[in-house]
Amino acid sequence: KQLASRRFLPGMSLVLLVAFLHLVIGCSYYKVNTAQPNSTVIEQMQKKKKYVIIHQGTNVWHLKDISLNDDKKELVGTTEPLPSVNPYYLKTKPHGANRYKPKEGNPTYEVHIYITEYAEGEASIITIPLSAISKIELYDQDVGATVASQTFTFLGIVAAAFVLILVIALLTKSSCPFVYTGDGTSYHFAGEMYGGAIYSSLERDDFMPLPGFAAVNGAYQLKISNELLERQYTNLAELTVVEHPENLDVLLDNHGNVQTLPSPQSPSKAMAEGNIDQTMSILSRDSISYLFNEGHAADNSLSSLTLSFKRPAAAKAGKLVLHAKNSFWLDYIYGKFNEQFGTAFNKYAEKQRRVPAGKNIQWSLEQGIPLSVYADTERGWEFVDYFNVMGPLASRDMVMPVDLSKMKGEDVKIKLECGFMFWEVDYAAMDFSENVPVKVSHLSPSTAIDEKGNDVSALLAFSDDQYLIQPEVGNEVTVKYAATDSENNHRQTTFLHSRGYYEYIRDYKGKPNLVYLNSFKKKGAFTQFSKQRYFEFVNSKDLFAKALNNSNGN
Repeated sequence: KQLASRRFLPGMSLVLLVAFLHLVIGCSYYKVNTAQPNSTVIEQMQKKKKYVIIHQGTNVWHLKDISLNDDKKELVGTTEPLPSVNPYYLKTKPHGANRYKPKEGNPTYEVHIYITEYAEGEASIITIPLSAISKIELYDQDVGATVASQTFTFLGIVAAAFVLILVIALLTKSSCPFVYTGDGTSYHFAGEMYGGAIYSSLERDDFMPLPGFAAVNGAYQLKISNELLERQYTNLAELTVVEHPENLDVLLDNHGNVQTLPSPQSPSKAMAEGNIDQTMSILSRDSISYLFNEGHAADNSLSSLTLSFKRPAAAKAGKLVLHAKNSFWLDYIYGKFNEQFGTAFNKYAEKQRRVPAGKNIQWSLEQGIPLSVYADTERGWEFVDYFNVMGPLASRDMVMPVDLSKMKGEDVKIKLECGFMFWEVDYAAMDFSENVPVKVSHLSPSTAIDEKGNDVSALLAFSDDQYLIQPEVGNEVTVKYAATDSENNHRQTTFLHSRGYYEYIRDYKGKPNLVYLNSFKKKGAFTQFSKQRYFEFVNSKDLFAKALNNSNGN
């Protein structure tokens, strides 16, 4: 079933809001994050004035007046009995979302420290060696906690603030052409093409995996549609078919090269800022994602996740595999950034079209909009490459080759870096095998029929100066490709190789905020803007009114 086009978004968003209203009013969710027992984590815990609970066997106390002796590697504090109400730790699930009612207490202030021994002094003062701390658990607000939702075939948002962000983001969504694959009876949403190519100078190639896409009656069939306030220019829509053994998975990298993946390995560890263990979030494709939301300060630092993999002795190269997407928050906050231009937006956009692509890409990287990848080498963290923006509506599998020649030791360490809440990573792995030969076919459209009945296949067959232009909501083209035969014991995996760009259609009001906009030339300014707006948003007292106003088209 196709996603609703823009004209149906207000009603759809209001339905979503009402469906989750009981969650907004009555309950919130928290999750358990595990941190390494070291002085850095304890200092952050003190700074945030967390409520510390000490566990030794079946004994439990509140620890207050905490101090850290870094020289002796000891934690000192005063114990007192826990209040009898709401002992959340007794029913907390270590993995996934935990529900609580704010009016009955808030567990997100809690930190639980598990110890094996301590020394008792006078007046209930105890000393705990850091070496005796076996585990630290932080109960954090689970903004991205989710429940099943048929509306979007992904997990619906359960944290109240995130529900409203989703509602508003849907109403203000700006993205790229939508792609639907056909199975002979209906079409299924597959993803968005050449995300982030918002000016003609940024025209680029995109290699979208189409998992499960099969030919029907000797032909593959898909649709490309404009469902947003944009002008879309598609230069190429070629189907790449890779034929390979059954026991082998394949992906195309950023440059269209085939990467074979017989045995991807899960990371041994995945650590976010503050040594918070996020390994469980990215071990499987289960829509429980790492959201790059650990940072709480309104500064310009980017968010990161560091992955560690056990390196086979003979491995000379690796292939990083991610299942990820952009967040709705990035879509929303980029729209808020554009609003700062007011009536000067279209003039600004016209100017940006003449800016060299390299300059725009560099600014984007400095603001953390793409997902940058770094490798830990003999010289420290070195930039490998980045994953392009791909939109918030569907996750996709992505792959990136990584040279291991500059790395030493048994572990391969990879850092993923982006702006605050700009990406969601659901799964991460690395394959250390060498690529094997596969058969690759490049299929041009046999027909491409637009909404007026015209065959525009010639516009999509080659990367040239001929474009399929879709300037209005409702423009769509149905594209067919003649299927190829496969060998016995082989299967085919398909990818849509597209190339193009798109332009926003906007009519912002108000004067441009030139002084403020000038500050976005600084590295990290956009992620700082994201953090400030996010915490203003979630701390607002009129969240529900904001959502209703947007759902009424205001």
